[in-house]
Amino acid sequence: MRSVYLTIVLSVLGISLGIAQKFEASVSDSKLSVTGTSTLHDWECTVNTFTGYINANIQDNSISAITFFDFSFKVKALESGKSGMDKKTYEALKEGKYPNISYKGSKVTIKEDGSAIFSGNMTMAGTTKSFETPVQITYSNNQIKLVGEQTFKLTEFNIEPPKAMLGTIKTGETVTIHYNILLNNK
Repeated sequence: MRSVYLTIVLSVLGISLGIAQKFEASVSDSKLSVTGTSTLHDWECTVNTFTGYINANIQDNSISAITFFDFSFKVKALESGKSGMDKKTYEALKEGKYPNISYKGSKVTIKEDGSAIFSGNMTMAGTTKSFETPVQITYSNNQIKLVGEQTFKLTEFNIEPPKAMLGTIKTGETVTIHYNILLNNK
């Protein structure tokens, strides 16, 4: 009988403290892209296939904490619609040796205004860097939505910006990752 009471008490405490739940990205309901510039024109690569999940504590119909996140995609999932540009991108990102780009972490600071800072490690082209990403975060209907963008320099990851036409066309060093990701409770 005592174990029944203990189970009930622990269950009530777990509900009031918020229990970590896994939310997985719905790729078909999300958009992930990378934009940049070149000496010829601005460009965009979309990422049509990726994986992502977060562990979040939900309390009183809101997110009280995020305890872990993991997002990744294959370099070859970056598509510009121009095969020549895609090939140069894959070469610059050393896709043959490092086929994946990932962003993982366990520290998220959630603010009262609906924004958050995700702090983790971004890995691309064989280089891992600590990375902080600003995010607008919402929770509704058992779904979490993450919206924002993060700008950084390719050289921070030891990536030489791609060139074409004997170096006459050069990609800018700065790129921006744009994300609008919907995650469902699994």
